[in-house]
Order: sequence, then C-alpha cells, then structure tokens
Amino acid sequence: MPSLTTPESPFTPKVQAKLLASREKASRDFRSDVVTVPVEEMMTSILEASVNDDIYDPEGDPSVKALEARLVELTGMEAALWAVSGTQGNQICLRTHLTQPPHSVLLDHRAHVHCWESGALPVISQASVSTVHAENGVHLTLEDVKKNIIADGNIHFPPTRVVSLENTLSGTILPLADAQAISNYVRSFPVPEGQKPIAMHLDGARVFDGVIGEGVDLKAYAACFDSISICLAKGVGAPMGSVILGKKPFIERAKWFRKMLGGGTRQPGMMAAAALSALEYSIPRFPSVHTMTKDASARLEAVGYKFTLPVQTNMILLDLEAGEIPPAAFVEYCAKEDVSVFPMARLVFHHQTSEVAVDKLVTALTRLMGDKRNGVTLNDGEAHGGYS
Repeated sequence: MPSLTTPESPFTPKVQAKLLASREKASRDFRSDVVTVPVEEMMTSILEASVNDDIYDPEGDPSVKALEARLVELTGMEAALWAVSGTQGNQICLRTHLTQPPHSVLLDHRAHVHCWESGALPVISQASVSTVHAENGVHLTLEDVKKNIIADGNIHFPPTRVVSLENTLSGTILPLADAQAISNYVRSFPVPEGQKPIAMHLDGARVFDGVIGEGVDLKAYAACFDSISICLAKGVGAPMGSVILGKKPFIERAKWFRKMLGGGTRQPGMMAAAALSALEYSIPRFPSVHTMTKDASARLEAVGYKFTLPVQTNMILLDLEAGEIPPAAFVEYCAKEDVSVFPMARLVFHHQTSEVAVDKLVTALTRLMGDKRNGVTLNDGEAHGGYS
C-alpha cells in the first residue's frame, strides 16, 4: 500500500494534506473514539468499492455483502445487515424483537439505547424500560436481572420482552461468564403459551474492546445473544455505519424497519468497503490501545487522581468531584496543552491516539492537580459538551 506522503500515493496533494491534518487532530482528541479518521488503506478501499444500489439492485451491493459476510464470520451469527449508525442499528434490533405492547426492556440505567439515543426506544417500539443499577457498581449480573425481570401475569406491569446488555459500557467489560449466565436464565424464563422467549440483545458498539480486553472468543460471546449491533465508526475507525446480526428470519424482518427508519441507502458500498478495511487495520491495534490507556491511568493515579470506574479497556473516567476540580478547569488546562476533552472527564483512547498527546494530557492534568493543592483559584464556570 503506497504511503500517504510518497509520490506513489493515489491521492492528490490537497487530499493528502487534509488526511494528515485530520489524523493529527484525532491524535490529541480524547473526547471519544468516534474522532478517528480514515487511514490511506480505508480511503483506497473507498475508491475501489462497488457502487450498486443496495435497495433497487436485486443482488444488493457487493461491498456491503462482503462486510456483512465478514461480520458473520467473526461472530458466528447467521446473518447480518448494514445500518447507517449505531443508534439506528440498536433501534432496528429492538423494534424487530418487540411486536406488541405492553412490553418492556430490561437494561443498565446507563445504557446507550436508553440514555443517548434521543428517547427512541419508547417512541419507535412503544416500550417501557426497566432501568437497573448494577449492584457491583460496574456491570449487570444474573442477580441484577433476576431481581428486575418482569413476568407476565400482573396487568399493572409491562412484561420484559428484551434484556439489552452493553459491552463495553463506559469502558468496562461485561464478562463472558456473566453474559452466559444471564442468557441461560433469560432464554429459559417462562412465558405464556404462544409467546416467543424473551430476547437477548447486545449493544456491541465496542464489543471488540470487550472481548479483546477480557481475552475471550467473540463467537462464544455472540452466542449469548439473539441480536447484536456493532458500531464500525468508533474504535474500529470507519467513517460511518454499523452492522446488526441475528438469525436469518430476524434479519429479513429487520430490513423492513431499516427502511422505515431511513436506512435504505443507494451506494453504501463505499462506506462498507471502508469499514471492512477498518476491521482488518484497527482491531489488531486494540491491545496496544488498552495498554496505553492503562499506562496513562497509572500516571494519573500517581499524581492523585481517582476514577469512577475501573480502567479495563480504552477509557479513563476521572472522578473530578473527589479531587474538587471544576469541569471547566479540567477543560481549560487540557486546552492549554492543545488536548481536546469533554468536561465530564471521560478520556477515550483509540488507535490514532499519539504518545505525544498522552504526555501532554498527563502534563496538563498533573499541573491542574498541583495548582489545586497549592490553592490556585480554578475556573469554576459553566462547561458544556459530552457524549457517550
């Protein structure tokens, strides 16, 4: 593959300059792993992609089919379907499972499908939610599910029809053993005659982080679920898109809801090709990202920072309140080192994060902690921004 900066590059000087500038900006951006930008391999794959109409052409688009087939191969699920975004992928899955109210979805109170998808679940699926606070403070367990699942029979309460889990969630891992225990219990939970079993859904936006961080097999993890939504635009680094996975009849039904939600795209092959390239390029780099994250957390802990959750994959959640540090000051000190952060103090690392940026981040936060301890007046004004 030609280097971006060599005469053999297939890109014009203008394109080269834009890509390099975007990559440099992403290298010092700790707001999210969605800030990753395409590398030259992905851009080349876009140029080489098929351009079929994924709706009108009976055979679909070859690049999309190749991406879907690759995810089927990686997960061991039966079938796959391209979706425009992680939000769309999750909501298509949930709507496909949920056929008739009254019904509810059991999930972690911090779940993306509940907190960060613009209230889509009750609007699109007419579903209530049972929000659960993990007793261990990190991830849901079988005991959490047992205490909160709603059986049929009492007309005051909408019965649970889907248990929706998330791995990773705020950078923490939902272990395979817990996913298996929950799945076995939920799938055998008694339901009325004629009612299909309670479904297991996984918001797997960062599932590669989860299984790599735990060191378990993705196929074994996927087997716990009836549907999975995998985002390709976060740590994987594709420009956009997600893929949902499930049994073939489920995916055939999901196509209707994808169309309903505006996901019937015309030439998605370019984005699918970039995503396929991203899978091969980025995933082998995840272990080094996790190591970088843990090393940075150790350096921050050494100067006095505490964390709201354990550092297990590619995220550090600083406890600013414990250090009596205003969010506005946190953003301000990082900005002085040309590092981008959100005031909620969630630091997200990715395959384009540079060691130089990590050093700048640690320098900024070390100075901030030192100034706090020395009685320097810190900016306690308003601070805006934050996303999951």
